[in-house]
Amino acid sequence: MDKLTEKDANFQLKANTQKEVLQQLAQLAFERGKVADAQTFYQELCKREEESTTGFGNGVAIPHARHSIVKEAGVLVARTDNDIEWNALDDEPVNVFICLIAPDDQNDFHLKTLSKISRRLIHDDFIDTLKHASQPEVLEEINQIIV
Repeated sequence: MDKLTEKDANFQLKANTQKEVLQQLAQLAFERGKVADAQTFYQELCKREEESTTGFGNGVAIPHARHSIVKEAGVLVARTDNDIEWNALDDEPVNVFICLIAPDDQNDFHLKTLSKISRRLIHDDFIDTLKHASQPEVLEEINQIIV
């Protein structure tokens, strides 16, 4: 997987609901050439949320899905100015989203990346960076984790 660039991020995401966030992440995945079909990827992200929440707490969610329409594994990062109800583990709203995209046959990438990022979520400095740092700083921090 290539390093994240500004094209893999949207720090001015305009959404009011979980579904709106997931729709926009799926659309960004499509625009970045990571998935063949935005609507199918959106449905997969929703399906994953129905299984159990991807809201890890401290205002961060890691929506993710594996599917055959995924052309290339990747990560997207987004932030909203407003809080989004997400049914997170700590019952608090979310405004930082790290979306993992994986082909059906790359469970290894999916699980390793999810594990690496989730382990960092217990560190206050990492949460602070995700929530308040500039887009280049956040991308650099995530690149250090996933590459």
